[in-house]
Amino acid sequence: MWKRDLAVAAAITMVAEAELLLVGGAAGVEIWPGWALTLLLTLPALALRRLAPLAAAALAAVGLTLQLASVEQLGIATPFLALLFLLASLGWHAPLLQGLLGTGVVLAGGLAAEIAAGSAAPGDAVVNVVIIAGAWGAAFLLRRATDRRLLAEVAAVVEAERSARESVQAERTRIAHELHDSLAHALTLITLQAGSAGERTSEPATRDLLGGIESTARAALADLERMLRLVGERGDEAPGIGALPALVADIERCGLAVDLRLDVADGVPGFVASSVYRVVQEGLTNIVRHSGSRRARVTVTRDGQGWLVVSVEDDGPARPSPVDGSGRGLEGLQERLSLLGGALRSGRRAEGWHLEAHIPVEAA
Repeated sequence: MWKRDLAVAAAITMVAEAELLLVGGAAGVEIWPGWALTLLLTLPALALRRLAPLAAAALAAVGLTLQLASVEQLGIATPFLALLFLLASLGWHAPLLQGLLGTGVVLAGGLAAEIAAGSAAPGDAVVNVVIIAGAWGAAFLLRRATDRRLLAEVAAVVEAERSARESVQAERTRIAHELHDSLAHALTLITLQAGSAGERTSEPATRDLLGGIESTARAALADLERMLRLVGERGDEAPGIGALPALVADIERCGLAVDLRLDVADGVPGFVASSVYRVVQEGLTNIVRHSGSRRARVTVTRDGQGWLVVSVEDDGPARPSPVDGSGRGLEGLQERLSLLGGALRSGRRAEGWHLEAHIPVEAA
């Protein structure tokens, strides 16, 4: 950066010296060596415009004072154009405070020369202030506008990336919950049914086969739990309320008797109906896993305020789970129902375990 600034400063200084010689020769004026030395201040002033803005402004102010006091009558333009370039550079590169101080120093240098020469006029002073401050102010405002535009573009890119990441994460979470609700439920039933059948048979070969099925299902369930965050194709939505009898029939094959009561008229939106199915599925699966009860009750009713009330409960004591789980089921249900404006409560009671969901029918 400084090498380029030095090259620009050297080129402008050479142009200024050449203009001094040409203009002075054309006017028949003998060139005083001090004039040439005065113009040499342009070199360090421009070379330091980004490295040391205040020092560059001070050198420019000294040069302006000497030029106004000595060579103004020749009409040398290059030094003043270089001064405007320096002021614009202060506005673009220097901080606000340094830019204001540098501009003030240059203004003071110009006014000091006119006052010393006794040629200061209010109109000239106003013009000098407008030109000098305007050169700095225009560049400063342009830089501020450019910075705001760039910041807005960067913020837009960052927001788009953040939104994309959140969308991906939300889809992964949804898929993880769907996998847990469907495949994990099915694998749990396979494991329990194979184990129960193995205990009831007396044939060693059959017992071995059922034991293999149980072990394979356990391993598949464990693998599934580790891969719940993988992204796959969007699957079909869960079955609705009409599929609850089939779900209960599958559960009863595990030895759990289920009393199912459905008091729901038609017209339940699809996503609400699938959420009801997921609540019942999760509740019955948890009873099979964690309860010693042999009976469960499931009720799905519609109150007079447009809400579906889903209840799954048993009256048995808690027992260790024969199949490990991930704990995602209730968390996923809570997130699903929150999207619908519903609520979920679960926990143990004095007699058994209870899961209850309240879902607004018009949520979808």
